[in-house]
This record gives sequence, structure tokens and C-alpha cells, in this order.
Amino acid sequence: MILDSQVYIALCIALLAAILSIQLGITLYK
Repeated sequence: MILDSQVYIALCIALLAAILSIQLGITLYK
């Protein structure tokens, strides 16, 4: 199973966005 480079980049961006949103939510919650 070979992933397309665009799909891999999209997954990385989605993962980074999720981490940033979680950190932002934690900082706003405190």
C-alpha cells in the first residue's frame, strides 16, 4: 500500500491542526 505524497501531507497537516487545536483549547480552558 503506497500513499500519495499529497495524501501524506494532508494527513500530517490534519494531525498538526488537531494537536494545535487541543493545546489551544487547554490553554483557554485554564
